[in-house]
Amino acid sequence: MQAVGERRRAAAAGVAAVGAALAVCAWGGNQFTPLLVLYRSADHWGATTVDALLGAYVVGLVPALLVGGRVSDRFGRRRPVLVALVASAAGSSLLASGALPAVALGRLCSGVGVGLAMAVGTTWATELAVASGRSRPAGARRASLSLTAGFGLGAGVAGTLAQWGPAPETTPYLVHVALDLAVLAWVAATGRDAPAPAATGPAGA
Repeated sequence: MQAVGERRRAAAAGVAAVGAALAVCAWGGNQFTPLLVLYRSADHWGATTVDALLGAYVVGLVPALLVGGRVSDRFGRRRPVLVALVASAAGSSLLASGALPAVALGRLCSGVGVGLAMAVGTTWATELAVASGRSRPAGARRASLSLTAGFGLGAGVAGTLAQWGPAPETTPYLVHVALDLAVLAWVAATGRDAPAPAATGPAGA
């Protein structure tokens, strides 16, 4: 019984860590949006260029959504989520540089981070919720709320920092990088793959 309790506590800690990963990747994907007015008003960027940068995000998002599940089925949930966090941090680092080619690549990386987080993190959070003794719907709700919170906070914090903080084209992204790296360390330390789906299926029914 003690071993079961320890496994459940470890799984519950994993749910929290994966929820934070979902939120911070969503944050990274949506922080660009409130800065659109700033970018469009810049002398060297026009509306067409900024719209293309929005498209670069989708170029990273869609393939990651399509392949994320299959990759995680083969290599486990942890690795793709860690890759998502690395991609999200890299995206913000590139965006902070302010150079157009780097910003385009940064948007693509941000899309990859969100796509992998959505495709893999949601499943992982649900499996860990079941392993912790909770239901699958509870795990799915937790993942959905984490994503929603991340998308909202990313836009809100970035807009606030761009309006009233120093270096409006840089500071919002550096704040995200710091948060992302903290969550990366958390997931690496406490996140763990749940038992294989075949083993957890009956428990979550």
